[in-house]
Amino acid sequence: MTTHLTLRLTEAESKLVERLHVQTGLSKSALVKQALQRLSAVHEASAEGGLFALGAKRFGRHGDAARQSASIKSVVRERLNAKHAGRSG
Repeated sequence: MTTHLTLRLTEAESKLVERLHVQTGLSKSALVKQALQRLSAVHEASAEGGLFALGAKRFGRHGDAARQSASIKSVVRERLNAKHAGRSG
């Protein structure tokens, strides 16, 4: 099944399409299709837990918000202890 789409573009949008066509060599149809695919991918990622969920597996221990929070707390605690130790010495 093929569906046709007719769009009314503002002058700015029309210039943007033309600029993207020149930069990428893609047709107007290909540009619209690519934009739709990217928009769909963003919405699917956010439905699955957002960007954090999307990248969680790639960031090792930093992918776990609880572990990351604990790491930050220990760093802050060490810096405060060092600061206070510097005052008394």
